[in-house]
Amino acid sequence: MKQIVIPAALLGLAAMPQAGWAKPGDLSVEGELSYGLDVVPPDVVDNSPDQDRIKSLFTGEVGLAYDAGPAILRASAGAHIYPSEADYNRYPLTVGAQIDWPLAAKGRTRLRFQPSYEYVLGDDGRVFDRARMDVQLIHRHNPAHTSTVRLRYGYRNQSEQRFQGYDQSEWLGELRHLWRPGGGQTRIMGSLLGLHANAQANRFSYNGYGTMLIARAPLREGLEVYGRLYLVHRNYKAAFSNAYPFKREDTQLRLTGGVEQALTRRINLFGEAGYASNDSNVPTRDYSGFVGRIGIRFH
Repeated sequence: MKQIVIPAALLGLAAMPQAGWAKPGDLSVEGELSYGLDVVPPDVVDNSPDQDRIKSLFTGEVGLAYDAGPAILRASAGAHIYPSEADYNRYPLTVGAQIDWPLAAKGRTRLRFQPSYEYVLGDDGRVFDRARMDVQLIHRHNPAHTSTVRLRYGYRNQSEQRFQGYDQSEWLGELRHLWRPGGGQTRIMGSLLGLHANAQANRFSYNGYGTMLIARAPLREGLEVYGRLYLVHRNYKAAFSNAYPFKREDTQLRLTGGVEQALTRRINLFGEAGYASNDSNVPTRDYSGFVGRIGIRFH
């Protein structure tokens, strides 16, 4: 099982984009198209110890954001296509909002609320749906330093046609600090993570902890490099299966780096590559290998 979320959220963290809104009433469109190798969805069931959990895929996503004044409203749709395994295909639909509540002058301290709802389809119908509430306390010390305390709750309702017991409450706690050296364009963000999942079947319930480090820096006008480290350990609460009658333990590592080049004012070309692994005492959940992709982003 993985952390977060839909791929769009993961990509947004990797790139650490800067949201800019000219005035209430603005409507923006952004998205991306890519091809590469990545880990298959965590709800894919394959009981073979020789399984390959890293496969090629095409990804396409488009999102809309509307600044309604007190809130930013968002909606997105995507397609994640695995050419070799149509059963893995996913089509996420997501709606959400962002509401900032100032607590100090000039917005230096604020509460941010981000409710969202995600509905994910496969080629054979619904895979799961998930409601989430994300609350962040953000304090901007100065132009170079911003600290965040974050708590997110979600409930995942899995389709019983695939397998049972995966419905779960999901908690994520995060302590985050963002550093912009000299208040410039280079961004370095470090996080400490705590995770908890309470699933219908205890073999999918876990407690976890970890860290995340993201950096992004310009090399010259229109050209930026970025990197991301994600490291999390999970301890599961019950025996995994009759074949593996012991509690599962996983250590998930993902280390990637990339480069992004602006082609026009609204279109960027990007490429990224790295390594992903899940060191597990359950052979059917153990994997490691190269991950990477190339594509375009538009905004």
